[in-house]
Amino acid sequence: MTQTHTDLAAPAGRPGAGESGRHYVARVAILIEGPLALLLSFDLLQRGAAAHDAGLLAAGAFAVVGGPTLIAGGLRMRRDVEQPRTERSSGDAGRPVPWDWSDFILFWPGAFVAAAVLGGVVVPSVHSLDASAGADTRNAVEAVVQQATYYGGALIHLYVLAGLRRGATLEELGWRGFRWWWVLIALVAAAAAYFGAAFLEQASVHLFPSAPQTQCIAVRRDYSHSVALAVVVVCVFAPLAEESIFRGFVYGYVRRWAPIPVAVLVSGAVFSALHFELLLLLPLLAVGCILALVFQGSRSLWPGALVHALFNLPNVLILLSPTFSC
Repeated sequence: MTQTHTDLAAPAGRPGAGESGRHYVARVAILIEGPLALLLSFDLLQRGAAAHDAGLLAAGAFAVVGGPTLIAGGLRMRRDVEQPRTERSSGDAGRPVPWDWSDFILFWPGAFVAAAVLGGVVVPSVHSLDASAGADTRNAVEAVVQQATYYGGALIHLYVLAGLRRGATLEELGWRGFRWWWVLIALVAAAAAYFGAAFLEQASVHLFPSAPQTQCIAVRRDYSHSVALAVVVVCVFAPLAEESIFRGFVYGYVRRWAPIPVAVLVSGAVFSALHFELLLLLPLLAVGCILALVFQGSRSLWPGALVHALFNLPNVLILLSPTFSC
């Protein structure tokens, strides 16, 4: 199950000499995603131009760049020399993670393509299944499925890069045991994140008075009559997926080359930026930094997932309150 050497001349279509099966699967998956990204870009750019939708145009442009990036990355993977698992201790939280800058770069376009493909398969099936349900129920179910495909695609691609290409375990990603007192620290951290984010959100409203509250509008549109489904998405799906991606993968990579303060700020900035909400840039930067510090201190993603869930819970309940207005 480990790769110690690869044949530099091995074609992309079959395993190289000494290439493990899992590495070969990862390499082929990346090479397939490249052309898919280019095909996806044509559709996004066409629909964006027809609808004058800046979001679709930006997504199409990202796919245009992502396609060649994935193809080049897949070809480069033929030169990988993987560290044998016997030389690494998955339980050693102080060791650098096995993924590097190339995995970091390949993750974003690959996750984008994986989520788009997964959504293209699953979402139409849901449309056919929920045709007899009421409009509110359909909205909620479809929103849950869309979020699940978004997170699912990202996690699948994370597995391709970290698990198949690098042979990393869940423990190396950060899903390991922790000291019990981190539960108490998590409660304090969640309160600090909640009140700190609330203060910074009010500051952001004054800084960007014309910025739309798109997240609030979307949550109320999708889940106004399905609070339980909203809680499942934001307090279970989101913490598990986002801690894996932003703390386990992103923070783990940045920490390979940067000191703790830089890794905390960079991972927090990536976490904040990828929520695509101007009013939440500062609040989520602060929350991302707190979550990174909890991960760094506990050496486990579990306390941060608890903080994340406890932070999201009151926010979603307030957003879906009948008396609340965006």
